[in-house]
Amino acid sequence: MLRFYCYFKESVVESRLENFRVRKLVLLYFIEDHTVMICEPKEVNSGTPQGNFLKRRMLLKEDGSGKPILPFDLKIGEDVTILGRQVRICDCDEYTRDFYTTHKKPQGKAQQVPVDSFAQSKIKGPVFRDTDLKEFMEKSLGGGRVPSQKQFLDNDR
Repeated sequence: MLRFYCYFKESVVESRLENFRVRKLVLLYFIEDHTVMICEPKEVNSGTPQGNFLKRRMLLKEDGSGKPILPFDLKIGEDVTILGRQVRICDCDEYTRDFYTTHKKPQGKAQQVPVDSFAQSKIKGPVFRDTDLKEFMEKSLGGGRVPSQKQFLDNDR
């Protein structure tokens, strides 16, 4: 079994915050019968259905030849059309790399998956704390902290 990591871009029309969403996939290619299974790892609070993307079946090439997709049709950095979607293969596991090097067709280097607006919104940035503004607002409301310990001791019984 060969394992490839890939993605495709899906347009989002319901949100004004993002134009597209990058959906990551795991493509499993079974060598014994030339079948393909595609799974999508679950991502918490994404709002899209995930899990099995394509059940195990033989996929035919989109060029109209009627031939199945073979292992040497899958290369890192190239697009593969699967059921009308352009899927970009970006990486594979170590066993898959060894398989291709033994057959004298080594795979390329791993590529980065692009980051979409949804993924950027999940990255937490540093928390901004403006203590001067907080002190000003507390004093304008009649509160605030004591500026020094001496004032506390002078006004204490």
